[in-house]
Amino acid sequence: MNGQLLALAVVGIVVLAAAAMEIVRASRARRVALLATAGASTEPYILYFTGDGCTVCKTHQEPALAKLGSIRVDRVDAVADRELADRFQVYTLPTTVVMTPSGKPLHVNYGYAPAPKLERQLSEARGASLRLYSTT
Repeated sequence: MNGQLLALAVVGIVVLAAAAMEIVRASRARRVALLATAGASTEPYILYFTGDGCTVCKTHQEPALAKLGSIRVDRVDAVADRELADRFQVYTLPTTVVMTPSGKPLHVNYGYAPAPKLERQLSEARGASLRLYSTT
């Protein structure tokens, strides 16, 4: 009888673990889909890949992003959202990706990117979107 209870308990734990993994996978898939659909905007924006232990992110990249003013910055935890980080080949933190208003990546900066560089890239992204919608 004890062997059957033990087997039942093991099966229950495996089922619960599988359900938890599916919930996490579905949550990440929804976030990726949300970011893909949220990309349709009128202004370029930045995907900012960071992590809890990233000192450069806190001391350099975040102040540089704050200097950009009202630019949309989507913060992504590169460890928690590994699928999205893999999509942009993020292997170093911080990483910033300048996206066109239509949601296409235009510039990828691996490591710290100063505010003037990001401003220049955002300006190029605005120009790229104008060329896409121009009839001439």
